Amino acid sequence: MMDFLSDVFEFDVDCVSDSVQRGPLYLKLFELESDGTFNEAFNNNGVVFSFKVKSEEELKEIISKYNFFLYRKSNSNNIAEKLELIQNGTKKVLTISDIDQRLWRFEFKPSADV
Repeated sequence: MMDFLSDVFEFDVDCVSDSVQRGPLYLKLFELESDGTFNEAFNNNGVVFSFKVKSEEELKEIISKYNFFLYRKSNSNNIAEKLELIQNGTKKVLTISDIDQRLWRFEFKPSADV
């Protein structure tokens, strides 16, 4: 996940403190211990990151960076990541499944007042 955040979203990664930073945004990553009931409520391994983007161009930029990320990793024969872009009316949803099957969703929906 740290590689993904660093390469695709250009975060500065500190693997010692398990934190990522980009400008004023600072995130600390940690894993919750589960008694089993929490994880049953979620699909896959329970991790889904969901974002809203302001423009279609931002979706295209994410796709481009992600494709470059895969290209750099192309020496691995077992690339389990996948990318899917779905359009429903004017709303577009980009879903990326990383190697650990975490889902990264990016939604663009044009404002009615634009």
